[in-house]
Amino acid sequence: MSKDMDKWLNILKEAEKSFDERKQISIPKIQRVPNFLRQNDGFTKYCTPKLISFGPIHHKDPRLKQGEEFKLLWTSKFVTGYSQHIKKDTNRAIHDLFEKIKGDMEELKKLFTEDAILEGGYDDNYFTWMLFVDGCSALYFMKNVDMHHPEALNTKLDQLLYISRDMSLLENQLPMRLFKLLLESGKDNLDYLLVNFQTMGAIKELSMAMISLFNSDAIHILDHFRSLLIKGSMEENTIPNQDDDVENVIQNTSSYQLSIYTFKNIRDLKAVGIGVKHCTTGENPISWNNVHFSSNWLGRELKLPMLVFDDNTPYTFRNLLAYEMCPDNFRHKYECCSFFSFMDSLIDSAEDVKELRLSGTLINMLASDEDLANLINELGNDLPTKLSDIYRTHGVAFSKKYINVKRQIEKHYSNKWRRWLAQGFNTYFGSPWSIIAFLATLVALVLTVIQTWFTIHPKH
Repeated sequence: MSKDMDKWLNILKEAEKSFDERKQISIPKIQRVPNFLRQNDGFTKYCTPKLISFGPIHHKDPRLKQGEEFKLLWTSKFVTGYSQHIKKDTNRAIHDLFEKIKGDMEELKKLFTEDAILEGGYDDNYFTWMLFVDGCSALYFMKNVDMHHPEALNTKLDQLLYISRDMSLLENQLPMRLFKLLLESGKDNLDYLLVNFQTMGAIKELSMAMISLFNSDAIHILDHFRSLLIKGSMEENTIPNQDDDVENVIQNTSSYQLSIYTFKNIRDLKAVGIGVKHCTTGENPISWNNVHFSSNWLGRELKLPMLVFDDNTPYTFRNLLAYEMCPDNFRHKYECCSFFSFMDSLIDSAEDVKELRLSGTLINMLASDEDLANLINELGNDLPTKLSDIYRTHGVAFSKKYINVKRQIEKHYSNKWRRWLAQGFNTYFGSPWSIIAFLATLVALVLTVIQTWFTIHPKH
C-alpha cells in the first residue's frame, strides 16, 4: 500500500473520530459566525464589534484600541474593589485572580474553538492575561452599566450603547465559567450582574424577583439573553385540544400537503376574521413561546408575545440566528430560528407591521415599519426551519409549536364557509359607520313591513 493511501486512510480515521466526538458535544464553543453566513456581507457587519472586543477572536483588531483602554480602566477598578473585599493589597489580589484563571486554563481553552485561539498566536501566559482583563472589565461593566449614568463607567452614552451591543455579539463572548472563577471569593452575585446588564441598569428600580426569569446555567451572555426570550417549557406552551383538532389533520394528511400555507401575512388573517392580541399569560410575558391560536363560533384569535424592536434588534437577532446555526450547537433546537420563521410567515410588508402595532403586540422603534418588515424578511430567507416545515415526531422541537399554530390558522383560513362569513361580517360590520348604516336599513325595513301590514289590514 502506498504512502499516499496510508495518509488518506488516516485522514478518514480522524474524520470518523471527529464525527463521534461531535455527537458527544453538549456545550457549543465560542467561535466565529459560521462561514456560510459570513459570505453575506450584509449579515457579517451585524456580527462584528464596533468599539470593544472580548475574547480572542477580535482581540488584535487595531480599530478597537479605544475599547482596550476602557477595559484596563474597568479592570483596575474591579481589582480595587476585590482587594478591599478580601482585605489584601491590590498586587496580591491581581496575583490571586490571575492564578485562578491560569489554574483553570485547560478547561477554559476547551470552551473556545481551536481556530479562535490559534489564529491570534496566543501563548498560555498571554491568553491568561487577556481573559483576566476581559473578564474583570466585563464584570465591572455589567455591575455599573446604567443608561442614566454613563459617567459611572467613564463613558458617554453613545459609547455605553455601542459597548453593550458589542458584548452581545457571538464572536465577542466570554464563558460563564470565567465569570464564576473571578467572582468566587467576591461579594457580587453573577445572576444580578447579568440581569443588570440585560436591563441596562433598570433592575435597580425593579423587583429582585425578576431575576428568577433568567437562566443561570447559560454558557455566555448571548446564551443568557436567549434563555430569557424562550423561557418556558414545551409542556407549559402545549396547544390545548380545541374544536379544530389539528392532530387529526396531521395524522390524516400528508406532510407535503401540510407544508403548504395559503395565507401570506397578517392582512390575510384579518380578512377572514382572525384577530391578533397580546398574550398576557405565563410568568414571562415577553417569551417567544407565548404564541397561541384559538378558534370557536364566537371568534378566532392569534395571541402573540409583546415584541419590542429597536436599533439593537438587527444585531441581536442575527447573532441569535448565527449562534443556533453553529456547527457544534446540538444543545439547542432552533428555538429562535423557528420564531423568526413564524414571524416571517406573518409579515410581508410595512402594512403587516402596522397591523401588529395597532393590535398592541408590537412596539417598533426602528426608523419605519418598512425597515422592520425588511429585517424579518431578510432573517427568513435562509432559515433551516423555513427550508423544512414538516411535522415529525423527532423533528425540531420548538418549531412544532409554531407549525401547529400555522396549521390551525390554515385550517380556518382555507374553510370557505368561515371565510365567506368573515368577509361578509367585515364588509357590513367592519366599521361603526357600516353598523349604523345596517341598523338604519334594518329599522327602515321594519317600518316598511309595519306600514305594509297596516295598509293591508287597516283598523275598522
